[in-house]
Amino acid sequence: MALYSTSEMFTRRLKEARLAAGISQRELGRRIGLSEDVVSSRVTRYELGTSEPDFGTASRMAKELGVPLAYLLADTDALAEIILAVARMAPAEQRKLAHELKSERLNSASSP
Repeated sequence: MALYSTSEMFTRRLKEARLAAGISQRELGRRIGLSEDVVSSRVTRYELGTSEPDFGTASRMAKELGVPLAYLLADTDALAEIILAVARMAPAEQRKLAHELKSERLNSASSP
């Protein structure tokens, strides 16, 4: 299993999410409001890790790609997949799962 830095995971997930959405770098740049003269090159730099987007830009990219920002920023691939799976649940299911996980964590913390 390869170990990636947070930056490398972000760039890899950004590219994977863009490809899964079926849009070009240029189109993603346009959708998030970059000026026409930098749309493709800026997204290319984000995907290569030679430039990092600010929080607002990263958030707009995630929204356009249909993934939670937390998915792009997650520390591990397992956590990223969990975030993506939970994000696809209905809000009521998310609340129920959060309650169950919290209850389980509290119960296991109090067990010897």
